[in-house]
Amino acid sequence: MQPNPPFKRQFFNRNMSWLSFNDRVLGEAADRGVPLLERLRFAAIVSSNLNEFFMVRVAGAARLARKDPSRRSPDGLSAAQAIVQIREEVLRQKSRQAAVLEDIFNELRRAGITVLSRFDGGQATFDPEIREKLVKLKPVVRRSSDPLPELKSDQIHIFVSFPGEYAVISIEERGLRLLRLASPEGTAVFALAERWLCSKVHELFRDREVIEAFPFKIIREHDLRYSPDDEDPVEDYIEHQSRNKQRSRVVRLEVDAQYYSEGAMFLASALRLDSASLYRFDMPLDLRTMLSVCSLEGFDRLRYPAIVPAAPGPFRSVGRIMSTIKKHDIMLHHPYDSFDIVVNFLKEAAGDPQVSEIYHVAYRAGQRSPVMEVLKEAACKGKKVTVYVEVKARFDEENNLRWMKELRAAGAKVLPPFKGTKVHSKVTQVMRREGLETVVYTHLGTGNYHYGTARQYTDIGILTCDAEIGAEVYGYFNSLAAGRPLPRFRKLLVAPVNLSGSVLRLIRAEMEAHRRSGGGLIMAKMNSLVDPDVIRALYEASAAGVKVRLLVRGICCLKPGIKGLSENITVLSIVDRFLEHSRIFYFRAGGEEKLFLSSADWMPRNFYSRYEIAFPVTDPLLKRYVKEVILEGGLADNVKARQLQSDGTYDRVKPAEGEKPRRSQLLFASLAQSSYKGTLLEKRLQ
Repeated sequence: MQPNPPFKRQFFNRNMSWLSFNDRVLGEAADRGVPLLERLRFAAIVSSNLNEFFMVRVAGAARLARKDPSRRSPDGLSAAQAIVQIREEVLRQKSRQAAVLEDIFNELRRAGITVLSRFDGGQATFDPEIREKLVKLKPVVRRSSDPLPELKSDQIHIFVSFPGEYAVISIEERGLRLLRLASPEGTAVFALAERWLCSKVHELFRDREVIEAFPFKIIREHDLRYSPDDEDPVEDYIEHQSRNKQRSRVVRLEVDAQYYSEGAMFLASALRLDSASLYRFDMPLDLRTMLSVCSLEGFDRLRYPAIVPAAPGPFRSVGRIMSTIKKHDIMLHHPYDSFDIVVNFLKEAAGDPQVSEIYHVAYRAGQRSPVMEVLKEAACKGKKVTVYVEVKARFDEENNLRWMKELRAAGAKVLPPFKGTKVHSKVTQVMRREGLETVVYTHLGTGNYHYGTARQYTDIGILTCDAEIGAEVYGYFNSLAAGRPLPRFRKLLVAPVNLSGSVLRLIRAEMEAHRRSGGGLIMAKMNSLVDPDVIRALYEASAAGVKVRLLVRGICCLKPGIKGLSENITVLSIVDRFLEHSRIFYFRAGGEEKLFLSSADWMPRNFYSRYEIAFPVTDPLLKRYVKEVILEGGLADNVKARQLQSDGTYDRVKPAEGEKPRRSQLLFASLAQSSYKGTLLEKRLQ
């Protein structure tokens, strides 16, 4: 589907768009209107994001540049060209991050929190026990002609050079990296161990002439992809690869130094890296360590006020959760609504003698998971518990392997993982015998069943007794269990069966409805918009006069606001204290108003190489709430929203003259703390 104007560059580069998102996160760290410890947290998130970006996206681009150098992405760039642009942007972004971090440290010092980053003589007197641990870190000393010792990825190391020799000191114990020192009451002082050790290398190596010393870290590619042709079972393969991930290719070397040196070049050469993979900055490595500072007790004034997740009105009095769901659908908007409702729903099912079966899909459960513990409890009590644990969930492979083993040990049926396609849907089902019939209770959501991220990510879930949806979800689980192709679906949009085609049909139908009677409107909220077919369809809808209003938190390859191509499309990105994670798709449909929630972004991987579910919101009141409060509330944000321009830049949205500031996340939090959404809607929206 091609729009009429022959625009050659219809797409932004995916990787550069992601880096733009990370720059918006850095913008929160730079914003002096954000509380200080929250600014530090955002600065740490920037570093964590970049680590994962190199492990996956940069590593993938490097592989593609080696294997298929002539291949180009939809924006027209080859992988080699993309790598050059990535380096330029990362250098700019890291330089900005260093300046922002220095400003944060200066402001924190004035507020009573000091992070020592430079040492001269008498600074940083450690507790004797800590000092002894640091001094006893065993350096590996080698001749300059010897290969490097085995270096762990994403860990802090110190390189020390001598004439004809070098040493590597590794800080393997994460707790030793950032050390709290004695300080007056009401203050806190921390020191970075690797920088302190660099200042003490002459004492550590009294018998050698030290030339230089600096901290460094390496990032290895995270490539545990499983080929469908491999003979080994998926679970065994992933377990083997997880154990050996420290031997994968190095994609980035980062040194903490004031200038490039012979030592840095020696490391790059020894790791077989070109200069484009070497990054040097005069700033602490791996700012994730600073997250422990962000949670300091006694400094609440430097953080956002706490938002305590609320229980929706129907659950504020003691009563059975399933009997409440049977009366009407319940919507949960996390983290404003408590995730405990989902956990308690499963606890109730585990202890109910009339419940016979429980089905669940786990993508990211975390190291500790109340949901997984309840499923184990249910299996131990004799329930038929069937679980699909996605062992290929990137960065969570080891956690998920452990949960698979624990669930099996408890008596649950753990479905064997698929070789190629990931199961990314967020769905749980409970079968309960009530009289002569079996009633199906279903939870469908946009986010993982992860207790930690349920308090940090914005997601939406629906608890329902809808019989048609229940039957289709049951058919979905049966197909997963039998390893057979998915059935046809009427109410659900399911990838890889009908999700992509349905989204394209809904866009085309909106165009036709607009041509007939006007008023065409598409609103959507997602993490990423990448799929070329969907983007072209949106361009065509825009050219036909349909208004397209998008909330895209991260990657957006669509170019808005171009006359003749996308002049009717606007794209906003909201970066605030919670990570925007819900996916919502709304089509006016000539007044019929179709609205879906989903686990899927509009990306090729979600359409074609994952099992995903988009489910309709059928309750009129909840549909109205999602549309008029969550979607339109986000689109009206003029405090934390940035608008994407046709040149790829983002401009912060500001209140117009005389307009009140509207911050969507504060609106949602205030609604959750008031009366139940249904009653609230009737009062506020009529």
